[in-house]
Amino acid sequence: MPTTRKEKAEAATDPTTATTPHYEIGPIVVGSDGSPGGDDAVALAHELVGTSDRRLVIENIPGVAAPSLGLVGLAEREDAGTLVVGSPHRGPVGRALLGSVAHHVLHHSPCEVVVAPRGYKDRERKGVEKIGVAYDGTAESRTALHRAEALARDTGASLHLIVAEDPVVAGIEGGEEFTPLTNAPAVLKAALADVAPSIEADGESLKPGWRQASKSVAEAIADACERDVDILVAGTRKPLDRLFMGSVTGHLIDHAPCAVLVVPHEEGG
Repeated sequence: MPTTRKEKAEAATDPTTATTPHYEIGPIVVGSDGSPGGDDAVALAHELVGTSDRRLVIENIPGVAAPSLGLVGLAEREDAGTLVVGSPHRGPVGRALLGSVAHHVLHHSPCEVVVAPRGYKDRERKGVEKIGVAYDGTAESRTALHRAEALARDTGASLHLIVAEDPVVAGIEGGEEFTPLTNAPAVLKAALADVAPSIEADGESLKPGWRQASKSVAEAIADACERDVDILVAGTRKPLDRLFMGSVTGHLIDHAPCAVLVVPHEEGG
């Protein structure tokens, strides 16, 4: 039984033990402008590579009038699979925050986006050891779970699923109707049963009865990430270019005490 992070990563990528497809996606791309937020993004990008053979592209983007355009252009040129951005250096240390650059990138990125929290480079805990997944049983949350599994295989991390009954949490966007879960524990149990046996996974069901604003839901999920979650993976029901930042996903980025990976909406889904 693998015990160390290295052994877990090796076991998880072994074709004789891994049952979940390993996603072959493009390079991890990050733009560095010498700012503290840029340094945080570079530090996180290095950790996302893990034991994978994914290419890491770090490009200096100094003195750009519109840095978000430079980042999106870089992702497009490199056919990126992941674009990593930093948070503005205001607000609490350890929290991601949607500054104007990250906000624009989320709307225009051709790929998934990861937002590094403020101070990530200097945090005491190094590496990606626990991945949180906002899960509610929808197609969007299943996509997020599959992405989290791929990241777990790359890093040797464990998964922690977070499920809420009321309202659904992983894919809803502000203003959209939703169907509350009737049995979150059962949804959680089924999701955990589908995780590849080579990946360590657990989860929790948040208490129902909220039916409150998306901000309150996001704060509850963020609180669940306080226990050593290094990165939270969340899906969205809208393409990134139409993502309403008053949504659960948008508030998660502002409130989660960790990095947040936003999985794009799949066309036709």
